[in-house]
Amino acid sequence: MKSFLLALLVTGLVWPWTAQAGGILEDLDAKQVATLNAGKLVAIPTEVPGGPWPRLQVYSIINAPVRDVEAVFRDYPGASSYIPNLVAADILEQPDKNTYHVRYTSSMPMVGKSSSTVRNIYSREDEVLLVRWNLIESELAEVSTGEFRVEPYRGGSLLRYTNFVKPKSSLAVLVKFAALGEAKQTVTAIKKEAERRGGK
Repeated sequence: MKSFLLALLVTGLVWPWTAQAGGILEDLDAKQVATLNAGKLVAIPTEVPGGPWPRLQVYSIINAPVRDVEAVFRDYPGASSYIPNLVAADILEQPDKNTYHVRYTSSMPMVGKSSSTVRNIYSREDEVLLVRWNLIESELAEVSTGEFRVEPYRGGSLLRYTNFVKPKSSLAVLVKFAALGEAKQTVTAIKKEAERRGGK
């Protein structure tokens, strides 16, 4: 079941949500900012009426510039080298330079391999990188949309990863609290890979 959760999170399968305006730090209180500055993740689950799992937001400082984080995101062929249990991320179509249709295949002990296809759209707002996604098709989820936001911070980057999984399987309701741990693992993997490539 843990790998079932990871497959959903890695592919960005999430429940619709509304992005907050302003910088990432506006989301957080002083204690949470201090936690980030100490090198730790901040994770915030928010219950959604009628949703089987809470909306999850995970924040992290990455000791690499925004451009290096973006390079990690766009390197789909290399994703399986640092995301646990991800077998492949194959670009099926690229309608333009900032839009990718990607099929993610994950290995799950309980059900074998499972695939999902997601549309990822990149955009810039000044120095802020936004990666928004929505589900095209999936064996595991009904609806999904979400966002990475990465902005400059203290010589590196500040990342916010937001998602809310609405799975097809009713079994997933039983393990919704494990989803937060999986989201943290995904963000940590991205952080480590961006820092490794940047030589940090």
